[in-house]
Amino acid sequence: MKTNFLKSVLPVFTMVMAVGLAVANNYTNDNDPDYYDDPLEPGIQIIEEGVACPTSGENPCLYKGFQVYDDMGLTVEKRYDQ
Repeated sequence: MKTNFLKSVLPVFTMVMAVGLAVANNYTNDNDPDYYDDPLEPGIQIIEEGVACPTSGENPCLYKGFQVYDDMGLTVEKRYDQ
């Protein structure tokens, strides 16, 4: 009885875990906001929806004409779409 139960439940449990972990892993980078500083607005502005950055080269990533950063301290410039 014990072996028959494990033989039927274990593959289903494995597939459920694999799908769940794949979905959880897919959303880890999507929720990472970007930041920019508009001198006419107080504080640091947060970009929740993401920015379409150049995929290669030395061109900086811009949003509304301002340099986009990966951290709130505005020290790590976003150079390409990660």
